[in-house]
Amino acid sequence: MVFTGFTTASIEFLKNLAANNNKEWFENNRNIYETCLLEPLKQLSMRLGVVVSSIDKEIEIAPQVNKTISKIYRDTRFSRNKSPFRTGLWLTFKRPHKLWGNVPEFYFYFTPEEYQYGMGYYAATSDNMRCLREYISRYPQRFREIIEAYKSQSCFALAGKNYKKAIPNELSEEFQSWFQKKNIEVSCIKKIDRSFYGKDLGKTLANAYQFNAALYLFITDSLNK
Repeated sequence: MVFTGFTTASIEFLKNLAANNNKEWFENNRNIYETCLLEPLKQLSMRLGVVVSSIDKEIEIAPQVNKTISKIYRDTRFSRNKSPFRTGLWLTFKRPHKLWGNVPEFYFYFTPEEYQYGMGYYAATSDNMRCLREYISRYPQRFREIIEAYKSQSCFALAGKNYKKAIPNELSEEFQSWFQKKNIEVSCIKKIDRSFYGKDLGKTLANAYQFNAALYLFITDSLNK
């Protein structure tokens, strides 16, 4: 299964779904969803699964909904937004875990307006971040070599909120923007553009995941220490 890319019809479907977010409209247009969104998402999942599996063989790579592919149906039970369908879809590649958000992941997410990709936690626990800080303190040179790579590129930005009160440490200033995070993520965000369409998107994401592999392995090593 070769990834042939998304099309303008993919984005038009999501725009129309946002304006007609009801079951009747979706069922009448289900074939567009399956052809223009679900099928290329499966293709892309298989394309990227080879890459992430080479980084970490424990990562789930099955090209299936609710495995690596997001559901289009929203869970409205605990949400004020009762719209039944998502207008943004995503791929996530992570180790299976019962606690949602508790393991780092490689991801790709898009809406009718923008797309983003990167690596990190969706919602790291305080214990996981404590483990990461301790690991940085134990292996500062290894971590320094990793974060040096981010200084020489302009695609990925460090995301996540800082702790309100700085955590004391003896590390140099270059570590602090990483050390003080409550949640760690490196993300590239772009408006929907020509690069979003076509098969080259698969190569872009594959290269991005490989670029972020060293940081991913550092984080997972900190959990296994």
